[in-house]
Amino acid sequence: MPEAGERCHAAARESHHLLHVLRARPGERVRLVDGHATAAIAVLEGADEAGCACFLVVERLLTPPPPARIVLLGLPKPALLEEALTLGTEGGATRFLLVRARHSPPGEPRAERLDRVVRTAVTQCGRTDVPALQGPHVLAEALRDPSLPPTRWLGAPGGPSPAMPGDVDQRDAGAAVAIGPEGGWSPEEVEALLAAGFAPLGLGPFVLRTPSAVGAALARLWDGP
Repeated sequence: MPEAGERCHAAARESHHLLHVLRARPGERVRLVDGHATAAIAVLEGADEAGCACFLVVERLLTPPPPARIVLLGLPKPALLEEALTLGTEGGATRFLLVRARHSPPGEPRAERLDRVVRTAVTQCGRTDVPALQGPHVLAEALRDPSLPPTRWLGAPGGPSPAMPGDVDQRDAGAAVAIGPEGGWSPEEVEALLAAGFAPLGLGPFVLRTPSAVGAALARLWDGP
């Protein structure tokens, strides 16, 4: 991210959104993010010959990285996967660990398209960081990931909603939550998740779609005890 007083350009896709969707005009102040926990306040000066927006940076902002919010996500159908990534990004997920579950549909997700979905959500919600996308893995491989934090939850749409443990501040400590695909986790997968330290976390009285469950679970993690 450039320093105050320096100039910069936005990429073509972001420029199109700013200039033709949001209809920003020269002289307007906008907030720029670089996906690496850095932001800036800048003045839009116009567009170059390629149609890319040009800015004069007024103030550079450093934002601390958010605490880990890892979503261990059983792959749903493609459209629901994209929606889940969008809602998860808006909800503060820092990493999506994609899992090919027993009830996941056949086929491989298109990594480039999923990356675009996440980056579009980042732009829309004003985040300064881009969540990582990993996988798909089989569940056993995902559970061996050494970076999984010790605080682990198993989303249980329609189940009880226990209080968060009082000795863990969810707002500051890292946490992971496992959300299954349509049809949920299989009994064997639930057993493996529980054995790996994932405790049931109720997400309300009704059965949720996978994207809704991702959003509800992340909201609970940010609320804390």
